[in-house]
Amino acid sequence: MWEYVLGGATLFGLIVGLFSIYNGRATRKLLLEEQRHTRELIAKIDERIAKMDEIFAKMNERFTKIDERFEVLLKALDAHIKASTIEHQEIMRRLTEH
Repeated sequence: MWEYVLGGATLFGLIVGLFSIYNGRATRKLLLEEQRHTRELIAKIDERIAKMDEIFAKMNERFTKIDERFEVLLKALDAHIKASTIEHQEIMRRLTEH
């Protein structure tokens, strides 16, 4: 009796409709899980970037200190070269006089 009330197409449509509802819910659940997982990964990346910023800031401080030391050394070396040049010029002057 039900065979005549529910035709094959109607029964097929009912099955497809039920599976589409299930599939939609399963897909929505999967997408929400993926969204949560993606947010967690982004949060971890943000933490690592913040740590890297701290490390780079420390490195920058160290390089600044190294630059300051090199500046002092260069000034001392420049002063030494100027003093040596004056001494050598004086030696050359004395040698050429006699």
